[in-house]
Amino acid sequence: MNLYIYGSGGNGCELCDIAERVNSQKERWKNVFFVDDIREERSWYGRKVYRFDEMLADKHEYECIISLGEPLHRQSLYEKLASHNVPFATLIDPSAEISPSASIGQGCIIGSRSFISSNSKIKENTMLEVNTIVGHDISIGKHSVISSCTVIGGATDIGDETFIGLNCTVKDKLKIGNRCVIGMGSSVFNDINDGYIALGNPARPVKKNDDRKVFK
Repeated sequence: MNLYIYGSGGNGCELCDIAERVNSQKERWKNVFFVDDIREERSWYGRKVYRFDEMLADKHEYECIISLGEPLHRQSLYEKLASHNVPFATLIDPSAEISPSASIGQGCIIGSRSFISSNSKIKENTMLEVNTIVGHDISIGKHSVISSCTVIGGATDIGDETFIGLNCTVKDKLKIGNRCVIGMGSSVFNDINDGYIALGNPARPVKKNDDRKVFK
């Protein structure tokens, strides 16, 4: 089976490294490629770069993972792939520790040294970066991104297409809505409603996330 990483930027290179670590324990993919319709180079980070249509034409068995770190782009690419019946990979770094009672959806990425506790549910196409700690009974929605060194307290509910920045802490039993952005280094002590950008310690909503973009 081949693995295609959709997007050849920095996140894509990191996912390539995870795939290599997975293969070093037990070979899962014969080849690891990039899919990128923008990059001009046809070779990058030691891997071939294919166009989307070229991936679809692959006669071998394959699966795909989305590398982009913008929730809106993760969502749109997920729908694009699903509309072409492309099978999704789930990419979990071998150093991650995941409770057997936790649930990880298709297309998810779990970064190195991350920890997911009991009865937590990570829905499809969500990315947890390096050293993320997810407590017990937590739900994280579709197409969301939890950045490195974030700690989420137990029984918290995080919505779809939400981005939590580097080194954030989230108190237990909170609700962070859909399409939210939590700024880097923030500490969340109260619920955040759908569609807000919040930051600070304690984190407070500062404006609506009307354009649904994190990286301006």
